[in-house]
Amino acid sequence: MKNRSSYQSIWLGNATSELGGALFIACNSILVFQLTGSTTALGSVWLVYYIPSFFMQLFIGPYVDRWSRKWIMISCQLVRMILASMLLVASWFDIFTITFIFIVQVIVGLMMPIFAPANQAILPTIMEKEYLSKANASLDSTRQVMVIMGPVIAAVFVDYLVVEWVLLIITAAFLLSSIMILTVNEDYQPTKVRKPWIQEFREGFSMYFHHRLLVWLGVFFGFVQFGVGVTVVTTLPFVTTVLDQSVIAYGIFMAGFPIGYVIGAFIKQKIGNLDKVGILFSALFVGGCTYLFLGVTPWYVLAVVTEIIAGIVIAIFNIYNITLIQQVIPNHLMGKVISVRLLIMRTMLPLGILFAMVTVPFVAIRFLYVLIGSVICITAFIGYWLLREKNLMANKV
Repeated sequence: MKNRSSYQSIWLGNATSELGGALFIACNSILVFQLTGSTTALGSVWLVYYIPSFFMQLFIGPYVDRWSRKWIMISCQLVRMILASMLLVASWFDIFTITFIFIVQVIVGLMMPIFAPANQAILPTIMEKEYLSKANASLDSTRQVMVIMGPVIAAVFVDYLVVEWVLLIITAAFLLSSIMILTVNEDYQPTKVRKPWIQEFREGFSMYFHHRLLVWLGVFFGFVQFGVGVTVVTTLPFVTTVLDQSVIAYGIFMAGFPIGYVIGAFIKQKIGNLDKVGILFSALFVGGCTYLFLGVTPWYVLAVVTEIIAGIVIAIFNIYNITLIQQVIPNHLMGKVISVRLLIMRTMLPLGILFAMVTVPFVAIRFLYVLIGSVICITAFIGYWLLREKNLMANKV
């Protein structure tokens, strides 16, 4: 490593940030569903998060490469800390409303497209490329450990204590993350020549589409994100209504995916120099199968195990994808290219949310899971076949 202490700061900053973010997501979802009992209201909360997020992602890419990525990350964390503290005060004074949650979600939706590409783009500046795969696996697994804790803590506190404790933990987590990122020794070189935004935006798209494997992975990544969008709306009613479980059971179910992600990140480090594209699409296919299992299983325990398996395979898919971008894209274009990848996610995920909001009142949740699983499985098979036919199998990380 060029700077071990900076990597440790990034590691701790991400861990605390993910804990705060996971608590934020779980807390808002539980409160909205308890206040309304409506999947439409639950979906709307996340739709107002992802729509502003989409437009910010479309706009912000060139600026991530212009500004200090360290200070971009710190600024985003401080804004999220302020939002959590505002919710805390509103709850104390009993002025907590769904409208207020909508406003918070809009602002958080504007922050995350700024934070995420800066977070991914700063890593190659503090370590050599040959260590990026293991570093990404380590960071992802650590983040997911924090994500495991989020839904469980939120569910226990909401069920047995008061929501103010959750919001206090969220505020402290974002503050601690800001402090840790502040200690990062970033190798930041200010851009002397600044091109018009549209020109830099085109550079990012051009560089992304220049790498055919990245393009194909982006397409298949989009299908996965569509399925994730569906589950944003359906998971809570699926666990509490279809499987007839408690809110705490929902928290445990939500922890299943990050537990699997930690396991998958460890497996990714041990894969070695195998046919990584084949592994990639095998993981995507198994991920589709997990939706199929959720669509038919009558048992809660089996559903949790299925979520763990989903976490394992998506970890392998996602870490490969991120590492590939970090290794083949020049650092001065990193923010723009990562923003293109995230733009795909922020396009497909809201479509999945909207699809679920429209269909859930008329179609069984189990049927939606079977439908999404079938699409992902077919996509994975077609994707592997197309890549093999186009002789892209030689592209390895």
